[in-house]
Amino acid sequence: MATIEIAPETTGHPVTLLAFVCLKAAPVVMYVTCELVSGDFTRNFIACAVALAIDFWTTKNVAGRKLVGLRYWNEIDEHTGESKWRFESRDERGMATVSARERGAFWAALYGATAGWTVLLIGALAAFEFNYALVPALAVTLAVTNLVGYVKCSKDQKEQISQLATSAVSRAMWASVGR
Repeated sequence: MATIEIAPETTGHPVTLLAFVCLKAAPVVMYVTCELVSGDFTRNFIACAVALAIDFWTTKNVAGRKLVGLRYWNEIDEHTGESKWRFESRDERGMATVSARERGAFWAALYGATAGWTVLLIGALAAFEFNYALVPALAVTLAVTNLVGYVKCSKDQKEQISQLATSAVSRAMWASVGR
């Protein structure tokens, strides 16, 4: 009799995914429409900053764990006062239970949010709206923090970034040789 290995069932988290996507979109919608709701910069900034903080916290502490099985955090050594970053990912068996659809949506949202906020920051600076550039500057800082934290946790993302860098370097080398 042959033994058949059954792949572990991937568990989905549709509510977490929906909340994650909505919380990523909410600060963008607030930022783009805030002048329509209120002309008071301080109120608009605070509302956007709170929405960004909620998005950052849920991405770091909920979505990363449930959707991709990754987490990171910072510890302060009580004796030396040194800051230490910790990065964790599930083992291979645990990662096999992560939904490919949710994993793809998670990474697309992380990269997309970083790119989108960068475009909004450049737009605000180009329009000389320096006050309103503070919101996307804060957003880029938080988005890059989450992105770097999760890339350091994820072996797959590290490999993809390494392959991308290697590919870009080799293309540049071949382009310079071909001249």
